[in-house]
Amino acid sequence: MTDIDATEILPLEPLRAFGTAVYEACGVPASDAALTVEIQLTADLRGVDTHGFQRLPWYAGHLRNGRYNPTPSLAAIRETPVSLVVDGDGGIGQLVAARTMQRTIDKARETGLALGTLRNSNDWGMGAYYPMMAAAEGFVSFCTTTSVPTLAPFGARTRMTGNNPMAFAAPRAAGPPMVLDMALTPVALGKVMRARAEGRAIPEEWGFLDLEGQPTTDPETAMAGIIPALGAVSAYKGSGLSLFMNTLAGALPGGVHSAEVEIGRRGQFLLVISPDLFGDPADFEAAVDDIWRQVKAADPLPGVDEVLAPGEQEQRTHEQRAASGEIAYPASTVRELRALSAELGIPLNA
Repeated sequence: MTDIDATEILPLEPLRAFGTAVYEACGVPASDAALTVEIQLTADLRGVDTHGFQRLPWYAGHLRNGRYNPTPSLAAIRETPVSLVVDGDGGIGQLVAARTMQRTIDKARETGLALGTLRNSNDWGMGAYYPMMAAAEGFVSFCTTTSVPTLAPFGARTRMTGNNPMAFAAPRAAGPPMVLDMALTPVALGKVMRARAEGRAIPEEWGFLDLEGQPTTDPETAMAGIIPALGAVSAYKGSGLSLFMNTLAGALPGGVHSAEVEIGRRGQFLLVISPDLFGDPADFEAAVDDIWRQVKAADPLPGVDEVLAPGEQEQRTHEQRAASGEIAYPASTVRELRALSAELGIPLNA
């Protein structure tokens, strides 16, 4: 059994160089490699460790065995002044989503509102990154993605939709944006995968069931069994959201959806809205600040030290880790990175 608390601290800059070199060794152009690494490191800096460098060995494996395309063309299948349907061409999900989001932001700058969609994409990693791109330029944004089937409709055990996460961001006048990034299961599935890699049980309160509908704390059984939708006793809510996120990111762009989603065939939905469609953007940002202040002023329950606004904890973690120039990774992730380093002959230097 692996110590659940075992971590290893790695310096940021050598990680950045290592990740970029890994992608380049897999045939990814230098600028695309750098952008992909930046998105993954942003996840780690924000403490979303299940969506950062933990996935680097997975993506490198997919590139090397031909399941990911290292040089996607990102052709527009259909385009209007306010919309874009892009063929991700089987590329790295972070790369194709970020490139398409930038094109969508550029359209919104001209029209006030724009929608970008992707088909034939891949896992996009930390969903918050994309609406945060928009918020950094003064826009409100909502994004979602399909993923490989893991969830069953409420009351069933047949897997039909993915754990299709959704992410929102809105700019503030006096601080980083307000950000919500949430999966449609009680916890990110990456946490269950990490528990499996570390040989430890998962908490029963996470709500995973075996195929007979019985609670399980074994991560292997959990991943092969009935994965709970958000809401526990009201899981029909998470199940319904998953179906509609699947509709927006799969069916709407004309890609595959539901049980047909697989590697290389995911879809993404990227909505960007300019506040100046409705009034002075400065007034809107001040209103978001007021929402933030009201949350912070809320009376905490007994045992709660501080009420946090959406995205606040991740922003604090980002600031702390960026200031130190280091990231503390679980021992299991570091082992996989060192194994990748040895396999490719690329020094980690950390």
